[in-house]
Amino acid sequence: MTTLAGRLLAAADEFHLLHEPTNPQPTLSYDSIQPQRWYEYYDAARYSELRRFLEQALAAGDLTEQIATRASGARSPRDAMRVLRYAQRKLPMRLAPRPAILKDPFMAFSARTLQAEDGLKVVLTVRHPCAFAESFVRAGRAFDFNNLMQPALLEALPGEAGTISELANAPPPLTEQAAHLWRIVYGFAAQFLLPDPHTFLLSQDRLVSQTRDTVDALFAFAGARQSASVKTFLAKNLQSAGTDFSGSASYIRRDSEAVLDKWRMRLSAADRDLVRELTGGITAQLGYREASWHIAGEPR
Repeated sequence: MTTLAGRLLAAADEFHLLHEPTNPQPTLSYDSIQPQRWYEYYDAARYSELRRFLEQALAAGDLTEQIATRASGARSPRDAMRVLRYAQRKLPMRLAPRPAILKDPFMAFSARTLQAEDGLKVVLTVRHPCAFAESFVRAGRAFDFNNLMQPALLEALPGEAGTISELANAPPPLTEQAAHLWRIVYGFAAQFLLPDPHTFLLSQDRLVSQTRDTVDALFAFAGARQSASVKTFLAKNLQSAGTDFSGSASYIRRDSEAVLDKWRMRLSAADRDLVRELTGGITAQLGYREASWHIAGEPR
């Protein structure tokens, strides 16, 4: 969802796109502050560090030197293509400076600080917790909850501190990991981001079922115009026939309705019940009410 939302907004003439500036494992195709952990929390005490990096990344600086440095680190044709992609991303920033969309799911906690310190607008993207769990399990990669063992984050979420410690010491099965991670990330968002008028809640379900109204509201929030390039992007990426992420499938170019309902076909009833049990306390705040959990044909 962050990829789709970020690229949709960046298709507007008003913005550039800064890709995952807090990804701990960046490729040669983009800039990152390279934090020690996934979901690094830059609170007020550390904000100057993040702010300084973002300013430098957006300024583009000596682009020739940056490209040469990255090219010297290329070890394969794929790396070379990533360096080319880096140049394609950075050159417009150098030639025509303008505000940027910070597209980064790992900034989920630091978004609070960006909002509080500099008044940045936050587009909070969200998927149904079961949809998130299905994707998480399908990817097959466990999440190390030691990444969340950050003193400032644990202090901000005292009710989750004990659970995070337990998850770090004894990781549960993937479905349970996904449910806990969804609850922790969006529990933080519900507490600190949703009450702020500078936050726009963008759910996958609404984007698919009410595309026009949702896109209109999103662009009004961002203060951007829906140019011809935006309309082309929407036509290509929300009206596509691809239905999955397997193989060479695009992250955003797919049959949105099919993707939306995938979890209903792939998660077992037991897994759905588990996800609901572990996330139910905050799902309604994110727009997922009773009806969103039901499967057609199953007894309620």
